[in-house]
Parts: sequence; C-alpha cells; structure tokens
Amino acid sequence: MASPRFATGRAVLTVARLLPRISRPRTALFALTTVLTAALPLVMTICTGLLIGAVPAAAAAGADSSEARGAYLLLAAGAGALLAARVVGNFHRANALVLGRELELLLQDRLIAAVARPVGIAHLEDDEVLALLRVARQLGADFMRPERAVQGLGTIAPQFLEAAGAAIVLAFFNIWVGLAWLVAWPAIFLAMQAEYNRVGKTAYLRSTEMRETEYVRDLAITAAPAKEIRVWGLMGWLMDRYDRQWAARMDHSKRHQRIRLRTAVCVIATLLVLTAITTLGLVDAGLSGAVGLGALGVYIIALTGMFQFSAFDDVAAFVAFGSLPVPKILDLDAELEAERISATAELPSAAPQQRIRFEDVGFTYPGASRPVIEGLDLEITAGTSLAVVGHNGAGKTSLVKLLSGFYAPTAGRITVDGTDLAEVDPAVWRTRLSALFQDFTRYQLSVRDNITLGAPHLAGDTDRIWKACEPMGIRDLIESLPSGLETVLSSEYDGGTDLSGGQWQRIALARALFAVQAGAKVLVLDEPAAALDVRAEAELYEQFLDITAGLTTIVISHRFSTVRRADRIVVLDGGRVVEDGSHDQLMDLGGRYADAFTLQASRLAR
Repeated sequence: MASPRFATGRAVLTVARLLPRISRPRTALFALTTVLTAALPLVMTICTGLLIGAVPAAAAAGADSSEARGAYLLLAAGAGALLAARVVGNFHRANALVLGRELELLLQDRLIAAVARPVGIAHLEDDEVLALLRVARQLGADFMRPERAVQGLGTIAPQFLEAAGAAIVLAFFNIWVGLAWLVAWPAIFLAMQAEYNRVGKTAYLRSTEMRETEYVRDLAITAAPAKEIRVWGLMGWLMDRYDRQWAARMDHSKRHQRIRLRTAVCVIATLLVLTAITTLGLVDAGLSGAVGLGALGVYIIALTGMFQFSAFDDVAAFVAFGSLPVPKILDLDAELEAERISATAELPSAAPQQRIRFEDVGFTYPGASRPVIEGLDLEITAGTSLAVVGHNGAGKTSLVKLLSGFYAPTAGRITVDGTDLAEVDPAVWRTRLSALFQDFTRYQLSVRDNITLGAPHLAGDTDRIWKACEPMGIRDLIESLPSGLETVLSSEYDGGTDLSGGQWQRIALARALFAVQAGAKVLVLDEPAAALDVRAEAELYEQFLDITAGLTTIVISHRFSTVRRADRIVVLDGGRVVEDGSHDQLMDLGGRYADAFTLQASRLAR
C-alpha cells in the first residue's frame, strides 16, 4: 500500500492530468497565469528592495541625475508588476473556478457512465461504489469537491513557485539558508497534505455509517414514510436515533479527523528554527555592513514572502480533500470497463423462435457462501406461457435476474435458440425482453413517460400508448387526469397527481405491454401483483395471459392457486425444478403443487 504522502501526490497529479482533457487552451492559460502570478510579486520584491537602496543615492545626486531616473524606473516597474499581478491574479482565479466546475462535471459523467456500463447490477450493491456515489451526489455541498482541489492548486501552485523564487533570492545571501528554505517548504507541504489525506480518507471510509445516518434523516423529512411515522408516533424515535448517530459520527471526527500533534509540532518547529536562523543572519549582516541597504530590503521582503505559502490552511486542506475521490473514480471507471462484455454471437432478429434453455445453471450471489440456484435444467418453449411457482426463497426471482442478464450464472449456461446469452450483447437481448417486477418503479414523471419507458424511442406514438392502456382498462382514468397523458404522477409537483396502488399496477403493466408492442418477444411478470389479494391476482394473471396469448410469457408467483391457466407450470425448490407439467398433470401427480394449490384454494373458498 502506498504511503499517505505518495497517495496524496498521486491524487493531486491525477487532478492536474485531467485538466487538459477538459480544455487544452484553458489549461495552458492556467499554467501561464500560475507562472506569472508567482513571478510578478517576485519582480515587485526585487524592485522594492533595489528602490530602497537607490533612494538615498538619488536624493544626494538630484532630481535630474541618472540615479533619480533609475529610482523612478524601479518605482514604475514595481507599480507595473503590482498592477499586472492584480489583473493576472483575477484571471487566474476565474479560470481555476471554471476548470474546477468542469472537472466536477467530467468526473460525474465518468462515474455515472461507469456505473451504468456493466450489464448487471452486482456493482450497485458494492460498498465502495456506493461510497463514491454518495460523494458524487453531494459534490455541491460536500467538502470532497474536486472543484476546490483545482481552486486550491490555483492558489498554492503560484505560492509554491513564489516561495521557490524567494528561496533562490535568499541563496544569494547564504547558499545554505536558501537551500534549507527550498527543501523545507515542499517537505512541509507534503507532510501536511499527508495529514489532510488521512483525515479525508477517514471520513470517506465511514461513508457507510453516514449513509445510515442520512437514511434516518430522510425518513423524517420525505413524504413516502410520513403516514406511518405519524400514525405510530415515530418522529421522536427517529430524531433521537438521528441525534445519537450524528453525535457518534462527530465524536469520531473529533478523535480521528484532525491533524496529529507530532506533525504540527514538527512543522512549527521547522519554520521557527529556519526563520530565526535567517532573521539573525540578516540582522548581523545588516549591522556589520556586509549587506547593503537595498539588498537587505530584498532579502527581508523575500523572507516575509515565504509565509504567503498556504501549506496548512483551508486551501491546502481542500486540495487534499478534493483530490481524494478523483483516483478512486478513475480506478472504478477502469475496473468496470474491464467488466464490459464483448458480443461474439449474433442473436437472430426473430429469436426466440424455438426455446430458451437453462442448462445445469448454478448461481451464488456475490459475497454469499450458499448457492440460490444449483443444477437448474429448464426449457421454455417459445410462444407458450410458463408459470414458475415456489415458496419464498425457492430461487424464482433469481431465475428472472439471470434471464434478464442482471447477474451471470456461476455455473452452466442460458441459451436462446441454441445461442449462449453470455456471448450476446445484453442490450440486444433486452430489446427482446419485457419485464415487470414486484418492486416496479413508480416514476415521478408524466403518464406518457411512465408507459413509454418500456420503449422510449416510441414515446411520441400516442396511438400505440392507448393500445397498451386499453387492455388494462386505464384509458378513462388517464383521460380524467388534469393534463391527460402529460400529467405528472406525483402530488409533489404543481398539477401532478398520485394514483392508488392498483392504478399504479396497471400503469406498470401497460408499460410492459408497450414494450411488447415495440417488439419484445419474451414477457416476464415477477410477482407484480403480490400486494393484491389472491382473487385479484388470479384475475389479473388470467386477463394478462389472455392478452399475451402466443407470446413467450413467464409468470412468477408464490401463490400456486393463481397461475392455473398457464400452459405449463414448474415448481422450484432449493433452486431446482422439482415438479413440471400442466395444472391438471400436477394435480394428478399429487405432489407439492397439488398440496399447496389445494391449501391455498381452500383458503380462497372461505
């Protein structure tokens, strides 16, 4: 593992290397103004010192003398350097601000693109990815802002060059004093950056705990849980828990997120010793006459300029804090890029025409020790309806996730008309797939968007939208809304409205049908009606099976009594198919399906 000092250097260099990708002209201007911002004060320092030495000679020689003209030239040069420094400094800071903001946009784009790139969803459950996403979401308010790192560099880089120039000036007084200052400032800066890096990393590594605290806070201030919180009187409990968690985080910060005493003592001691040695040397040289008045003025101003360097203030801290997430985002981008799947097989446009097959498929979730699916063999005939039933934990939803490409099987393979899906571009396969999940998303968008997200490229086809709505019986509902299809489905927006659970369900089903109309060949219903009672779910499934007759349809349910109309039913247990057949065949078999169906049907009859 790299030392904190090298980690800090790597992070800052990474920020610097990204700037030309944003804008080469702006980066070149940034470099030029950095040098000028450092050089102009040094010019002013030299002119001021020389002017101090020239004034007595000019006064003695008279106003028309060459000495006086030289003094005026030094004065004009110093004033010009001062004016130019102010103008260049303003341009420099403004450019740094723009580069910083554009760097944040670049990094947000890289992070979002990286997270969206993998075909699966396992990375969205990874704590490191979630920590980076938290930082990205809070770039506008968090202290880990790359924008501040660029602004800090815009301040520190000229100061560093100015301090180096002042050290060179002091070297003309005493070579060892100049070299000591030339070495001391970079060493002090790196030491302090390592401390800031450690402090920032401590905060970054506790992102999981901060997410927990923020979740408790959001429960108290968002609309979705508001009813339960008030009915159950949970607000006091939430606020107490939030206060305790926040106090614990702040206590940890006080103990771990501060500069260590030994570093502070070493830095201060180094500066005091160097300052004392340099000051005593200059005083002695001035009193003994070894150094003239003008040269002494130059050296003293150079020494005071040393302390303009921001090694241990907020500017330096923000360089470290703002740079910290940058290499992590780029590393994550590279890591997720490596997970990109290269398609090596073409999937015929009409597939599946024959069958979808799970061939000895096994699957274990990342980080888990036990497989949820093991040795699964299942053939789904194209154009038929298949119901997959089983008790909770049988592997039903995991089967759907594998078919959808959210995860790759850890053993075996899934084929479509003989083509291994692992070799097919997932984006191509998903154009053949329409799915509706139990936890379907209620988008706070217009009705049109909520339906056409099943095939966004057809969002303007209103006739097709109504064709998807009518089988679900929601056209009258939509036409009764304030703005019809353009009504936003959220009461949090002006003119918006909310729907009941059943109405939302039918909107989501219309979305699935819209995708089928756009060309999807396989429809998956993963318990989208689990919240309904048994009768309502059975009626919904029967209606949907009628609508999608002739389409390859896969229905997932833990209620055995609701899927009897399917062409074929398989019972899963422990990630394996334990029974397979039509409803009548499985009832005649008298096995698990028959027992569960009879039990659930008897409850329905009461």
